This record gives sequence, C-alpha cells and structure tokens, in this order.
Amino acid sequence: MTTRRVNIRELSGWDLDDYEYRPHVSDDKLLRARSRVAKRFAFVQLDAVCASESEQLKDLLEPHASRTDLLDEMSGLSWTLGIVDLRSLIAFQRRLYFPQGISYPLLPALGDWPALVALSFGTAKPPKFDKTHDSAGNTLVLRSENPNTHIRITNDANFPVTVHTGSPFFEVASYAGRWFLRDGYHRAFSLLKAGIDRVPAVIVKAETIEQLGANQPWFFPEKTLFSQAPPLVADFLEDDLVSEYDRPRLIRTLRLTIEDTLAPESATGEQA
Repeated sequence: MTTRRVNIRELSGWDLDDYEYRPHVSDDKLLRARSRVAKRFAFVQLDAVCASESEQLKDLLEPHASRTDLLDEMSGLSWTLGIVDLRSLIAFQRRLYFPQGISYPLLPALGDWPALVALSFGTAKPPKFDKTHDSAGNTLVLRSENPNTHIRITNDANFPVTVHTGSPFFEVASYAGRWFLRDGYHRAFSLLKAGIDRVPAVIVKAETIEQLGANQPWFFPEKTLFSQAPPLVADFLEDDLVSEYDRPRLIRTLRLTIEDTLAPESATGEQA
C-alpha cells in the first residue's frame, strides 16, 4: 500500500455535504460559485441521445450488446446502446478523485469511433487487493486502494461470491424526465476537457432512484438534481464552480466471515 494523496475536484455551487476531508472553503469562493449558479436560466433538459449517430454506428455498437459481462451488469434494467451528448447530462456525484502518481491512458481522437467504443465498453480490470485470514474469527480480510472494490453474490454455484471493482462501461440514464451520467465520471471529465462531447454509452431507462444509482448519502439529493439549476457533468471543468484540494488516500477494507452451523431440517425442507 502507498501513502500518496488524492486530488479532489468538488462541485461547490450547490449545498455542501458533511465531508471530513474537505478543508475550509472560503465564503467568497462559495458565494461566487453559488451566485453563478443562481444566475443561470431555468434548466431545460435536452435529449441526451444522438439519434443520427446512434443509427449510423449501430453496427459498431451491436457486438457489445450480447457481451456476457454487460448483460450481467445490466441485469434487471431496461437498456440499449447508443451515442450520447455529455453536455446534456446531470451529475449526481459531488466529487471526482484523482490519485497522485497515476498515469492515465491517452484519449481517442475526435471522431475515432472504434477507439471511443473501446473506451466506453472496455473490460473490467482485475481487482487488486491485499488478503489476510483471521483464523480466530474465520474471517477473510481484503484491503484495497480502489474505493470501488466490493464483494458480489453470483449465480455461479462454483464461485458464489466474487470481488468486483465496478462497471467498466460508460453509462447514462434517463429518470423522471432528466438525463444523468450513471457511470464513467472520470472518462467524461477527460473527454470534455479534450473537446470530445459525443461518446458511445449504455443507455439505461431507470424507473427508481436506486436504478439510477444516485441513492448514496454522499451524492447530491433529489431536490438538487431536479432543481431549476442542477449540477452538470460539464461543471466539473469550470474552476469557478469547483473547490480543489488534497486528501489522504483511503483504504477500503472488506471482511467476509464464514459461519458453519448444523441444524435439524424443518418440515418445510428448510433449516429450523
């Protein structure tokens, strides 16, 4: 494990949450950011799907629609593939995280659709973690620098649990009449910074805030997302709307405890 720090870009034109690693943000900074947001015209949601490009590139997108890993990731959701405009997307994430000392891959050129498809529909990176076994508690302990590391239940009888690091796919979602970036915030930031605003994506039709994925307490609340001036993905590029600071790198710890019991079978065929 390393002790490198992480650079944070946090949207500050809206109410701040309680984040223990945020240093004091000057009142002048907050006032300028919120004043700029307050002066915006009432938000009008444009369709994020680029219908013409989606139709033109359907043969390039179609092979990914049958990928097993994408089908597993989208299980239970209504979705399709297409080209979307990043400028139309609302951001429910407050912060972007940039670990120091990490090298990022080169971005595709504008209009290089095969390379953009590869960027949006990549394969998941193998999880990296340290593993120890607490024999006294019969517990497996995993420690990772990747904050997205988590344990998933699978349908595979041979491997009922697996370590996962989040979706490798670029995802957007429609919900209650608005369009959101569901997954791929760092890629969206880099692409917009490079002047690329139309990208391939998985397009989800979310029926609930849980399907949207915006239900964590550290995300913007619904009242902000459906306000007259919601935070946009493109706002992460606006220095006047962003507070930038460093925090320590955090380590995620996962504990999987095995409990082995024997009990009489009940009349229903289940254990009592």
